[in-house]
Amino acid sequence: MRRVAALLCLACVMPVWAGQSESEAAVAEILFAEGMENASHTLRGDGFVDILFGVAVSDQDYRRVLDKLKSHPAIPGVLAGKGKTNFCPVR
Repeated sequence: MRRVAALLCLACVMPVWAGQSESEAAVAEILFAEGMENASHTLRGDGFVDILFGVAVSDQDYRRVLDKLKSHPAIPGVLAGKGKTNFCPVR
């Protein structure tokens, strides 16, 4: 019983998804390349990216960036939406 408890405790400390840094780097690279400052994202333990785009992001830009995120091999999945506010000053 102690061994099972120790393994469970160790599993809580270890990262759930080994490719987390690669996924985070891919997201940053795509957002930078697209000039997409009007978004906020987090990376879940399973490697999925939760991203929220600002209200001023056009549908065309939203779809283009989302397609790039979804097609990148280091990103296992994307959950996306558009918010009701912006995350950066809109010019």
